[in-house]
Amino acid sequence: MGKTYRVGLVGLRGIASGVPQPPGPRAAYLGRKVGPPFGREIIGSHAACMALMENVEVAAYCDLVPELLDEFAGKWASTWPEAKRFEDYRTMLAAAELDILTVATSDHRHADIVIDAANAGVKAILCEKPLATSMEDANRMIAACEQKAIPLSVGHTRAWDPLYHKIRDGIRDGDIGRLSSIIAIQGGARAMMFRNGTHVLHGITFFAEAAPTHVSGLLEEGYDSWTEYRGDGGKLPENDPAVSGLILFSNGVRAHYECSKTSIDGSLLHLIGAKGEIEYNYAEGFATLRTVNDSGSSVKELIHPPGIGSSYQTMGYIAAYEELISLSESGGTGQSVGSGRDARRVVQILTGFLKSHQAGSGLVEVPE
Repeated sequence: MGKTYRVGLVGLRGIASGVPQPPGPRAAYLGRKVGPPFGREIIGSHAACMALMENVEVAAYCDLVPELLDEFAGKWASTWPEAKRFEDYRTMLAAAELDILTVATSDHRHADIVIDAANAGVKAILCEKPLATSMEDANRMIAACEQKAIPLSVGHTRAWDPLYHKIRDGIRDGDIGRLSSIIAIQGGARAMMFRNGTHVLHGITFFAEAAPTHVSGLLEEGYDSWTEYRGDGGKLPENDPAVSGLILFSNGVRAHYECSKTSIDGSLLHLIGAKGEIEYNYAEGFATLRTVNDSGSSVKELIHPPGIGSSYQTMGYIAAYEELISLSESGGTGQSVGSGRDARRVVQILTGFLKSHQAGSGLVEVPE
């Protein structure tokens, strides 16, 4: 039997500690990507995913709220009976001899925890999305991890979605010609720029494959005084605005992003090239490729998730932890498909939207 990697969890709300969920609206929201059979339970949280991994254990868990510590023990004590509980993450870092730290606190509290973990000697870090809520914090986090050669992955879980990679490989192979435009839509009552919009913005950067250079952004009504993040970690939608935005990338790709709380729930990516287009609806679990044949007729075909035996069979947090283990064992060399550097581009866009809104929604350079 090989090494068992010791993980510490900081922040114990649903995404960190939830148990597998039966089929239903919330289950579909968390995990329709698991594919058929749709009747099986949905694995959505960090703890639930790690419980499926033979080489990983939760060795310690931490939260400021005693009730959340009690709830975690009630859910997972039978799985990890030796796991220690802490109310101070610094004490946990000093005492628990961790290999991996998972940071699942409120968005604006990620930075110091990640930096302290890097300095404490953990081998790898998985931080929930968004990476940070300011460029100062994002830059500090990346610098601390790179200085110690510690791989940092960020929980944009679609980075480990097999279909995402299949679509991007097809674009790289010329299925739609040179990618020129991306139209992205995020709708529903929780279409919040920082909290849930980060998944869609990460998708834009994932397929654009270039650094953002300029943005323009128009926040929803009532947020004209917003110059920086003022949210509460995603609890209340009214504390995190929706936004309409334009994003320019260094390779010439342009992205149009529509995030609206008054639109139908869901997210959509429309990837447009010189020879065709791909439409990806996350909830449906497949994509559509449309091209034009030699006779000028439109041809549509479905792009299904890769099957058993493909290069991308493992997905979500399980793939993220497997990748982190591999990267840490190689001395921190190599790049995660959900890297901190990629997540930094999302923070650039988010903070750029705020900067643009204050400039009358004009085109501005993204913050560095």
